Amino acid sequence: MNGFLQQATSLCILLAAIASAPLAPAIFASEQPNIVFIISDDHDNEHLGFMGNKIAHTPNLDRLARAGTVFTRAHLPMSRCHPTLASFLSGRWPHQTGVYHNFGTMKLEPTNSLPRLLKDAGYATYVEGKYWEGDPRAMGFTHGKGESANTFVRKGQADLFTFIDEVGGREPMFIWWAPKIPHLPHNPPQEYRALFDNKEIPVPAWIGKDRRESFLQKEHLSLAMEAWLDDGIGKLEKKLREKGVYENTMFVFVIDNGWCNGLVSKGSAFEKGVRTPVFFSWPAKIKGGQRFHCLTSTLDIYPTILDYAGAKTPASAAGNNLRPIIDGKTTKNRQRLFGAIYPAFVTTTDERPERDIYALYVRDERWKYIFFVQDIVASRNRTYFRIQSIETDYPTRRKGAEDLYDLQADPAERTNLAAKPEVAQRLAEMRKAVLTWWKETGGKPIDALEKKD
Repeated sequence: MNGFLQQATSLCILLAAIASAPLAPAIFASEQPNIVFIISDDHDNEHLGFMGNKIAHTPNLDRLARAGTVFTRAHLPMSRCHPTLASFLSGRWPHQTGVYHNFGTMKLEPTNSLPRLLKDAGYATYVEGKYWEGDPRAMGFTHGKGESANTFVRKGQADLFTFIDEVGGREPMFIWWAPKIPHLPHNPPQEYRALFDNKEIPVPAWIGKDRRESFLQKEHLSLAMEAWLDDGIGKLEKKLREKGVYENTMFVFVIDNGWCNGLVSKGSAFEKGVRTPVFFSWPAKIKGGQRFHCLTSTLDIYPTILDYAGAKTPASAAGNNLRPIIDGKTTKNRQRLFGAIYPAFVTTTDERPERDIYALYVRDERWKYIFFVQDIVASRNRTYFRIQSIETDYPTRRKGAEDLYDLQADPAERTNLAAKPEVAQRLAEMRKAVLTWWKETGGKPIDALEKKD
């Protein structure tokens, strides 16, 4: 009997010790990963090693991409940071949330925000860097200030690392990692500038001699800024490894809007403004070495993250869950990508997407169509449009103008085919398709199309 009591006592002591022990990271491994949402700011979609660039210095991003699943052809819902960041938070189009601008008064309504849904699913949610939506706690972030866009990563990640020390392994973490890099000011430390030699930087054939030197200087700085971003990711990875939570961390990468020297980009409907790669990388669950070229929207990130986190996706979500593709169940996503493009500044006395929209576009596997519904003139660029045209001509257009590009033959969108008689039917069909998309997703009648000149 005494032997039985001794065994029972020992068992009770062992169970009590297990119950009082801190939670190990492995407890979350089968259910909820830590999630690091990497948001690069003003980045050329081709300035990444994993996208085939032999000059870019992005070893950390390249390694993460190779270890995970890459979607090479994704489009943003808008080619400017505030509406794009709001779409990441909400999973909805700018004309659905009302946040379609950089410089207006509308803020995102926090119901069904990504951090709020993750918090409800048990996550500690952290924000730092670019964040436009007011009080982070109201949006669902439990930690972080969301006020350090100009200093985060540029001057370190101390606050984030404290968060990881305090929370890592105890609760699943969601980290909104959005430094204002490679965004202006382009002032990278010398260690990143030294990685590149102007003699080795390729110059596109369309860059004339009068722009060549300036192009090389700007391209050098862009590449150095992107190397700075990548180094920041490497330091974050190191911290996660030291804490013992790296293996159970899913990294998600996206660019908030494009940037390009030599082609029209940010603020425009062109590929250099709206295109980004997306990847999901998680050693414990996601198969490495996968690359998919199916047409993808960055709105698809929202339901995909929620799925991996074990949270329910609300009916308001406009995107598709990419997990069936990642898990090898299908290779198909979208037949077409659509978008609406707006100026940086809104009409302050009449702040409505249908008032300020200046272009609509649609693309399929081969063709890209753009329909301009306002006059695009350089004289209004600084105070209204803010379309980025560095070392290239400004994209002046008249209201009603149409562009059509064969992206297979002309990926840089240098030759507008819209005036060719043989594409008239294609133009009409694509115009109808994009206007139908606008209406079906809640877009109201566009002022410029209703008004008679």
